[in-house]
Amino acid sequence: MPSSSSDDLYQRAGIVDPAEFYRTKFVSDEVLDARYFKALDRFDMRFARTMWVYDNVRAGSSVLDLGCGAGMLALLKRKAVTLTGVDLSPESAQAARRNGYDSALSAELSQLPLADESFDYVVSLDVIGHVGFEEKDAVLAEVRRVLRPGGVTMHGIECTDRRAQKSYDEMSPEELRRFVEVDGHVGLEEEQEHTARFRRFFDHVASEPRYTLCLSSEEFIKQADKYGLHFEADFLVYLRDLSFKERRAFDLAMGYVFGKISDLQISLPRSGLYLFLKASDQPLGPFYNEHRDRRALFASGPADDTAPAVCLDRSKNATFDDGWFEPNILPPVARWMSHRSSVSFGVKQLSEISIDLTTHMPDLRERPLGLEILLNGIRVCAFSLFDHSWLNLRVPVPESLSSSAAGEFEMEILADRTWQPRPSGEETRDDRKLSIAVCNIVIQ
Repeated sequence: MPSSSSDDLYQRAGIVDPAEFYRTKFVSDEVLDARYFKALDRFDMRFARTMWVYDNVRAGSSVLDLGCGAGMLALLKRKAVTLTGVDLSPESAQAARRNGYDSALSAELSQLPLADESFDYVVSLDVIGHVGFEEKDAVLAEVRRVLRPGGVTMHGIECTDRRAQKSYDEMSPEELRRFVEVDGHVGLEEEQEHTARFRRFFDHVASEPRYTLCLSSEEFIKQADKYGLHFEADFLVYLRDLSFKERRAFDLAMGYVFGKISDLQISLPRSGLYLFLKASDQPLGPFYNEHRDRRALFASGPADDTAPAVCLDRSKNATFDDGWFEPNILPPVARWMSHRSSVSFGVKQLSEISIDLTTHMPDLRERPLGLEILLNGIRVCAFSLFDHSWLNLRVPVPESLSSSAAGEFEMEILADRTWQPRPSGEETRDDRKLSIAVCNIVIQ
């Protein structure tokens, strides 16, 4: 085990204030609220770790998320979980609350301000590798303290392989600076070392190496560029040239295979990258899918007809297709779309649809943006945008269209062109093809 403490590693890496380093590096305004989650994203590599936890957590249980960040476990709210987050950063804790956590607070993971035996599950994703070697045992002692008898702790842990990577003590100051600057890892251990450490605190421990085969397109490039891992040069060139839609397809395919490896209980060889680990004071259940029930990820019947109006943005009764991008805080929270997007929903009677929309498209005065709205394939509205302010659009629905729909509707929006905010640039690229941002879709 490396002899350096995390404080020494931070100092050698030129990081004067670790709290400020993590605050600026990992605080995010991304929208992770479970009400915005799209069912198809269960296959996205970005959510592979989240889905492992989701499928292993009992509905209605209580979960503590250590190092919660902006709230990657917010999806657990779909299973009526009581979700608490703890993070070193107050800004991250605030973001987790915004994304639906029942509570989130800022604290040291080695000194949790929480009562003994408070949680059915204690979970962390991409956290243990940030905990210094001298602190790890204190963190695990706290995990055991706040976990209820028979409770389970689950972790996605960043690892190293000293056959392929230098140890911290072997790195020069410049090598260490570059290494820590990437993700802030000052506590990476090999897979077997993590397992051995947890066995000092829990009678039953199980672990599986992951990410041996499947990585997102972005992660392949980062591992090659930032950590020096070897991948075929032409493969990396191919990944760098992928468009946003192509990266999305690649990441879905990778995530699909990742999930099938879990479902088939295939054990992978050591990767030196990542480890899934479960531990408890009682015998463990299945490593994968112990409490799998994904019904809550899908639309669940018609909207409430007793309500005078229903907002579809966060409704469990609406399905947004892949023509929509992930929600962004503009503000407010809105979904960007490309050339075409649709949302499907059920309601017995429909008299009006109200939509707020805007665009950031350049040269709008010289060339207005043409838009059409179709309902069940019938055009109900056509118009042009010629400025960047928000527009509240109210579209009346003909009674004949409503009565012939049998309670099932698909609203489709078509745009006559798109633009790319930042089509190039390794660090700041945003090559999505965007037309308008939409929010507050209200049906009545």
